[in-house]
Formats: sequence, C-alpha cells, structure tokens
Amino acid sequence: MLSWTGWLVALTAAIFATILAAAANQPMLQMAAAAVVAIAITLLAIRDHQSLKNGGAPASAVASSTARYLALIWAWAALTLLITYVFIIQKHWPEWWQFFLGFSFAAVASLGFSIMLDRDRAAGNADLALVKFGRILVQAQLIGMVAGIASLFVDGKFPRPETYADWAGCNIFFFGALAIAAISLDALRSPAYA
Repeated sequence: MLSWTGWLVALTAAIFATILAAAANQPMLQMAAAAVVAIAITLLAIRDHQSLKNGGAPASAVASSTARYLALIWAWAALTLLITYVFIIQKHWPEWWQFFLGFSFAAVASLGFSIMLDRDRAAGNADLALVKFGRILVQAQLIGMVAGIASLFVDGKFPRPETYADWAGCNIFFFGALAIAAISLDALRSPAYA
C-alpha cells in the first residue's frame, strides 16, 4: 500500500499532469493525461491488492487498500476540477463546484473508512461487519460508475470539444469513473475481499 508520502506524491503528480494538459486548451491532450492518471492509479491498486492477497493479508487490509485507492481517484478528480475551473479555464461552467463538493466528500469518506479499518486492525480487531459494509459500498460505487459512464455517452458529453465549458470536467469524469470501476471490480473478484 502507498505510504502517506507516496499517496500525496501520487496525488500531486496526477493533478499536475492533468491541469498542465488543460492549460494547453487541448481536450485530446487533457483526455490523454486523465487516461494515463487513471490507468496508473488503477494499476497501482491492482498490484497492491494482489500483493496483499498473495501475502495472506486479512480482508480488512485489502478493504483498506481499496478504500485508499478509491479516495485517491476521488481526490484527484475533486482537486483537478477545482484548480482547472478556478485558475485554468476561462469559460464559466457553473456546476463545477457541485462536482467538486461531491467528489471531495467521497474522497474524505473513503479515506476515513480506510483509516478506520487500519486502526481496527492495529488494535487486533477484525470487524467483518465493517468489511462487508465496505464491500456493499464498493458494489454501489461500481454500479454508479457504470451508470455515469453510460450517461456521458447518452448525453453526448464524451468526448467533448473545447467549445463547451465542461470539456475538461467530462474527461475527468469519464476516466475517473473507469478507474473507480476497475479498482472496484478487482476488489470484488474474490468473495473474501472488499
């Protein structure tokens, strides 16, 4: 699992890569940056899950890892939206702050869940009810992400040309949703883990 320092470095690098591409006002470049960020975080999460499972880690350790990587995606999306729409893109998109608040809440909730699992495990507790609850949350996020991805296509918002103020947000939504779905699917592959 990423250390706190590694987590912050990964978050900073992900935000930096995505906002630099947005600053170039090139939707395809920003889309590529968002895709690279999503793939990189997803691969880190899958590698961590596999390492924990191979090492015989308890279900709570895998659940904590899942929650932490989901928090990383949510935080990346929230902070990238904030910086992009406050400092980078001049076109006004009035809804950006609503997504920022929602994503921020999801990031904090996921991180809090991870910390709670880690503290229980450090205290020698194995709260299987908490792990089951985490599994339900992961399933709900997976369903939500599939619905979100489908709605982007149905509404014609992906890919989005730069003539629309929300073009950068739509790229972040799409690749963030793909990453959350992939991390969730990987975590749900085994019934013993969440």
